[in-house]
Amino acid sequence: MADFKRIWLPRIINYVLLCGSTFLFGTGLALAYRLPRGRGGRGLEMLGMTRQEWGDLHLYAGILMGLLVLVHLALHWSWVKRATLSITSGFGWLAILFATLCGVLPLVLPISR
Repeated sequence: MADFKRIWLPRIINYVLLCGSTFLFGTGLALAYRLPRGRGGRGLEMLGMTRQEWGDLHLYAGILMGLLVLVHLALHWSWVKRATLSITSGFGWLAILFATLCGVLPLVLPISR
């Protein structure tokens, strides 16, 4: 069982993250260029799904990817600590701050009409 947690679980998560990020890239391109917003895209479907349905799928896949990234970081927590606490890695703290801001800012920025 220790072998599974140490070797196989991270490997499976890495493969799922690879497939998921490729899926997000592809659906993002499809939403931007194949299923345009507004009147130009009205009534268009791809694989029997509308732009709204593809957008929902893209959102849920993104949420799942975010959760998997957190699991990935938890599995490699000792490396994360070593990398960020290293004297030569002042950049590590900057990267963590930037990633945190990218995740939190969209939730706290004001919304207007």
